[in-house]
Amino acid sequence: MRGRSTLSGLLDDRLPRWLLGILAAALVACAVAAPSHAQDGAPRWRAVFVDTFNSRIGSPDDVSVVISRAAAMQANVLYVQVRRRGDAFYLDASEPAPENVAIDGGFDPLGELIAKARAAGIEVHALVTLGPVWHLSTAPTDPRHVFIRHGFSGGRLVEGAENWLTRTLQPDGNGTSMEGYRFGNDYWLDFGHPAVATYVVDLVTRLVQRYPVDGVRLDALHYPEAPAGSASIGYNAVSVARFQARSGQAGVPGQDDARWSEWRREQITALTRRLTLAALAVRPSLVVSVSAAAGGAPQGDFRGTVAYARQFQDWFRWAADGSVDIVVPQVYRPEHVTTGADEFTGWMAWLATAPPARPFVIGLGAYQNALEGTMRQARVALEAAGQSGGVTFFSLAANNAPVVNNPLSQPAGRDTPQRPFEDFAAALRTGRTTSGQVVDPGSPPLFQVAVPRPATPWKDTVGHLLGVLEDAGGTPVDGAQVRLEAAARTSGPDNVVSDGSGVFAVPAVAPGAYRMQVVTSAGSAFTSDCSVEIGARSVARITLTIDTARPGVATCR
Repeated sequence: MRGRSTLSGLLDDRLPRWLLGILAAALVACAVAAPSHAQDGAPRWRAVFVDTFNSRIGSPDDVSVVISRAAAMQANVLYVQVRRRGDAFYLDASEPAPENVAIDGGFDPLGELIAKARAAGIEVHALVTLGPVWHLSTAPTDPRHVFIRHGFSGGRLVEGAENWLTRTLQPDGNGTSMEGYRFGNDYWLDFGHPAVATYVVDLVTRLVQRYPVDGVRLDALHYPEAPAGSASIGYNAVSVARFQARSGQAGVPGQDDARWSEWRREQITALTRRLTLAALAVRPSLVVSVSAAAGGAPQGDFRGTVAYARQFQDWFRWAADGSVDIVVPQVYRPEHVTTGADEFTGWMAWLATAPPARPFVIGLGAYQNALEGTMRQARVALEAAGQSGGVTFFSLAANNAPVVNNPLSQPAGRDTPQRPFEDFAAALRTGRTTSGQVVDPGSPPLFQVAVPRPATPWKDTVGHLLGVLEDAGGTPVDGAQVRLEAAARTSGPDNVVSDGSGVFAVPAVAPGAYRMQVVTSAGSAFTSDCSVEIGARSVARITLTIDTARPGVATCR
């Protein structure tokens, strides 16, 4: 057990030990004392996760409760989980309604949320959980469900290219079952399958076309964590065949094969950029965020993290190159437990020194903490995120936990019970529970006054390119590198890779006219016969055709 967070002792080989120690001490001192910029009325991200496993949004009254609670805690953004496991909490959807969830007939939860939140001055960002698509032992009853069509049907695995599930090659056990297709309770899509990528892009595009949400948060956009610390994941047959065709390697790649690891990472990055640009093409003002997996804190090099090395989510790069608008590191740790507090401290130190092009909105696991722990973590996180970032709490419904012998209580060592939501909201506004018990000794209170969320000024200075690469026969070209010639980048990547559908997405480019350079996986090089005009706050589109038998010119249309 422990009584306070400390950033001292964290090693980061990007900075000298003495400099990191000074930074860590300053960050904690400022956070625990009074991070004035967090409480002075300046815009900050104050978000809360409305997880629809625990929050009811199936009636007008349910939605009113959600909005009133968000207002009570001075939140300015709701991350509303509108897709849990291949389902939809909105009427105008291509997927079925959630099973065993009470929703009034003809009622549109998302539509009602948007209307009531807007009236209260609160933004609604649709949180779409993409990877896991089913979690129960019994199959979905609706035959339209993606798990029935592309996972298991009639108790049997869907065979061939129509199987969209990822799997591990590790033997069942240690959290996996169903011959490697089930991880804990969940079955996951494999993002290396081109049909899966197209499916989720169409899903998100339809959502933002039909609902005026303020933002979209891409959740679980990574591979599931394989058992026993292994990297044995991503072994959908179509995905493996694509890798074999690209690499020229025969046989099934080993889990630690460096090229296979980079290929899997590439699939997640390409899909993230494609999803972002598809959404922004519908509404440029939309804020696109991504949930970032946060296992053990980086020890200097983020390539050693679980997110990068085993879930193949390179969100560190996305934050640096502008692939998304906001990155939400989910640093869910219990502050009253020594190991949890140390890991939280390590993450805050790393995030405070990271040089992102886009802000961090740091996710806090309120469900794991007593109010004392959550308030302490929120102060440190707000300091680490800086003035353009903020915090989000998981979750509106599961907002605190009972703690025996709580080292953070006033006085220390008291048993703190599960508190009602009203105490959680009061703690944010006043530092005390509704009965007056001190849970946050910092001053002033964290959310003493209502504030708007920060602006997104980069949207006015960059544009984007969404293209398709085909061969002379109209077949998508997979795995080609595409680069904008002499690109004057604001923050975007140097080059991107076309996916299994031939789609390439180039985010965050300074406005201007650009030719495109293409290098196929076989090494053939091409330059476009046109320039594409990319404007600020817009997504340009183009199709390039190449003849691999005659390298040189890529034809634009």
